[in-house]
Amino acid sequence: MNKTNEEVRARFEEFVAHQVNDKAIPSISYVLLDQNGAFAMGHVQPDGVKKTIDDNSVFRIGSLTKMFTTLSLMQLEEQGLVDIDADVSTYIPHFKPHNPFADAPSGPLGSQVSLRKLMSHTSGLTREPKSGHYLDAFRPPLADTVDELADSTLKEDPSIGIFRYSNAGIAVVGSVIERLSGKSYPDYVREHIFEPVGMANTSAILTPEIDARLAPASMWTIDGDVPAPVFGLGGSPAGNIFSTAPDMALFGAMLLRGGFCADGTQIVRPDTLTQMWQVAGLRPAGYRGLKGYGFGFGVGTVDGWMSVGHSGAVYGYATHMTLLPHAGIGALVFSTLDFTNQIAGQLVIRGLEIALADRKMGEMPARPDPVRSASPEEMARRVGHYVSVKGDESVDIRIGNGRLYLMGDGMPLEIRPVGDTQYIVDGRIHSDGTDYAHRDVAFSASGEMTWKNVTWQRKDPDTTPPPADLAPYLGEYGPDFNITYLFFADGKLKCLIEYFSTHDCEPLGDNRFRMHGLLYEDETLELDATDENGAKGIRVGPMFLARRA
Repeated sequence: MNKTNEEVRARFEEFVAHQVNDKAIPSISYVLLDQNGAFAMGHVQPDGVKKTIDDNSVFRIGSLTKMFTTLSLMQLEEQGLVDIDADVSTYIPHFKPHNPFADAPSGPLGSQVSLRKLMSHTSGLTREPKSGHYLDAFRPPLADTVDELADSTLKEDPSIGIFRYSNAGIAVVGSVIERLSGKSYPDYVREHIFEPVGMANTSAILTPEIDARLAPASMWTIDGDVPAPVFGLGGSPAGNIFSTAPDMALFGAMLLRGGFCADGTQIVRPDTLTQMWQVAGLRPAGYRGLKGYGFGFGVGTVDGWMSVGHSGAVYGYATHMTLLPHAGIGALVFSTLDFTNQIAGQLVIRGLEIALADRKMGEMPARPDPVRSASPEEMARRVGHYVSVKGDESVDIRIGNGRLYLMGDGMPLEIRPVGDTQYIVDGRIHSDGTDYAHRDVAFSASGEMTWKNVTWQRKDPDTTPPPADLAPYLGEYGPDFNITYLFFADGKLKCLIEYFSTHDCEPLGDNRFRMHGLLYEDETLELDATDENGAKGIRVGPMFLARRA
């Protein structure tokens, strides 16, 4: 590493170390790269902790897997083996999901479920499949997962081109790859991407060797951290690749070289990448963030430069990769703490800005500005139950593991003082620069709070019991490693899923509810569900979650 690159590495590592120590993240690894590969790479763990992460450590890259899946399908498209605009039933004859919008489509893109729509998350398929979903520790064959989706009902009109994230849809893409290539998905990506790129330490299955080198990762709640569960995911093409920082640097460099490896091996054509990096899935109105979604890549801008990439979240791992094709640089961040994707995403942007500035192509970002934590006395003054003056919403402020949390927007938002009465959301989910519009919080002497431009008054919690028809269904559902909770608050049924993502549940009748929240927006919650074996529980979309004792 030359002197200039060492200065870039040291500058970026300041930002990384700040987040690791400030947010108590077990580790963050990073890569800055260009067409020649990594020019800055490192691994940071909290001060005083014995260093256990290095270049040989393996990380779960989660949904970055989708980039490999879509590249694989486009390789087959280049060979003339597949028409990405044909109905998927052309390649999986029994795959004919019910389209309730077919008689009156709202857009110009046709009612067919095509591979183009699956790759851009515009097919309307549900987020998770019935089996092999994110809360399922059993890894069914990919063909079984796809068979269960074959007669499912679409959640969105596929004619309008609106992005609706679907791990299920990418699983179907992987199944088409298997059918056309005659190889399993893990074998195909190994032979056609990992090996030619030189990714010798990357796998789409959890092998004993990979497991032995897996970087330790943690799940968290406001009460503390626990080791992340480790198992292979079903629907492998959507999120089950394991890789190292050096291997992912080779992959990023290949993309920046227009699909060519350093030895001249071509993975895909440059014009194929151009097509994949055009917006095909439009974000819903009011969305803050990426411009849209291409084929397996999010498309946006960083400081005016076109950006492409993806984030990944899977049981303890939060990964983010962003490339600036026109600038010829990219950045990767691997965090080993669940749900720290916003932190990883902002670090990627800081790394890109530092690299741009070093090349006289942008401004150097200011060094991180520490935010102090509240004292125990300050925390005690803020704790309580707060009700909006509109009367339609309440939030709690709690102390957890020595930090102060505002339990709002369905998430535990850590708040920290920046003045006598002024606080700011700054924690493991949202921090400086993250894509969140409501970071400012203020308190008055009377105990009132201002947040989201609304006044909230501290009051005793409402102890109104739940309606008699809901009470029997409140409680815990799903597996030990990822418990889902149904509870009643603010006069509503609420569903807490994936550790701390709370959803409001809008009644639809017949024990069915529409969920509103971060992860499962517009999915249907069904109470009093029964699975094929007679077990009682609930369904979230097609996912069955058994009632816990």
